[in-house]
Amino acid sequence: MPVYEAQSSGYVAYKVQSAIGVQASGSAANVMRTTGGPGGRLSKATTASNEIRQDGMMIRGRHGTYKTAGNWTAEMSIGSHETMLEAVMRDTWTTANLTTTQSDFTSLTTGANSIILASGNPITLGYRVGDVIRLTGMPDAANNSINIRITGLSATTITTAETLTVNASPDTTCSIIRTGKKLSQYSASTVVKRYFTVEEYEIDIDQSEILTDFVFGSMKFTMAANGLLTADPGGIGTGQFATNGTTASPLFTSPVTSTGIPLAVVDATLRVNGTDVVDLTAFDLTLDNTPMAPDVFGSGQIKYSPDVFTGQMQVSMNLTALRKDLQYVQDFAAETVYQLHVLAVENESEPKDFVSIYVGNFTMGGVDKSPLNKAGGPRTQSISIPAGLVGIDQISSGRTATMVAFQSTAP
Repeated sequence: MPVYEAQSSGYVAYKVQSAIGVQASGSAANVMRTTGGPGGRLSKATTASNEIRQDGMMIRGRHGTYKTAGNWTAEMSIGSHETMLEAVMRDTWTTANLTTTQSDFTSLTTGANSIILASGNPITLGYRVGDVIRLTGMPDAANNSINIRITGLSATTITTAETLTVNASPDTTCSIIRTGKKLSQYSASTVVKRYFTVEEYEIDIDQSEILTDFVFGSMKFTMAANGLLTADPGGIGTGQFATNGTTASPLFTSPVTSTGIPLAVVDATLRVNGTDVVDLTAFDLTLDNTPMAPDVFGSGQIKYSPDVFTGQMQVSMNLTALRKDLQYVQDFAAETVYQLHVLAVENESEPKDFVSIYVGNFTMGGVDKSPLNKAGGPRTQSISIPAGLVGIDQISSGRTATMVAFQSTAP
């Protein structure tokens, strides 16, 4: 009897290649914790014959160049998406906390929403709007070891979204820590391009589909009430594709699966234009560096593209909220510049591990209200932010020159 593949008996694994054309293998691959999606696939163009026949029938056409693409759905947890995000952003995560002490600022005092430095400029020290920081060694326990979002910076003051215990007595034994690692765009004045080998291994039949020279080019984040934060990766390849039989499968040796629990939307905080909102019903954010693999010819032995070419980053968003006033409509009409900060945390005691997403410079593309209805329920409004209205954050000093910034406490 033949062995058939069960729909849940398999996994997707991926690993960065050393260079284009060099298939990755062996250990140190990551398992993509997918919830499904189309997966990786091979397609080929259909080239039809244009011959005109008197019998009214057609000559069979031919296949064109190989095309590879992949789209998966996945729930996000701490450490689950860092490598793929790095590829989509075309940059590299920082690897260490940013820590400053009294040797950098002499002493600190706290206001209701501020941290005031006696000396030292927080911008010069490296902090940026949208960063998540923690205080340690403060005399008021409530101010210590909590996630604090930076909403503004000046030469002496860090303005915070969180309400702090006010203490005007200078403290000289404390630290400010931007915890975890941070990812932005073009931080080293270069675009970092990464190629991956992606294996979809089917355990029951012990065979694999292999996409080589694959480029992760998009990531879509989605949040809905009573749901989990999803982050769906996608991309395309040059067309390099293979099916590995039982003697060569799996390609990767013991790929590593992250162990974090999925991040729940109910534990997340969304801050829109300076206010923590409590009335959203849906949210999504999409990153897309618009990769493409051109069709080429010239050698009968090569039936795939020589490379994948990425374009400028496009960031787009959509929000749906209960309609409580006309502020969004007024701000849309006035072309008001907005910021958005998503802080998704694990369900644990402080200090909570987190993933932070910050978009610092966008305007709305439209505000559409739901129709009047005789049925019960609230009226809602859908706010669209198309890619053309999200730009690099160069509004003022103290900001990261990026369209979107990520911060994570993953190792």
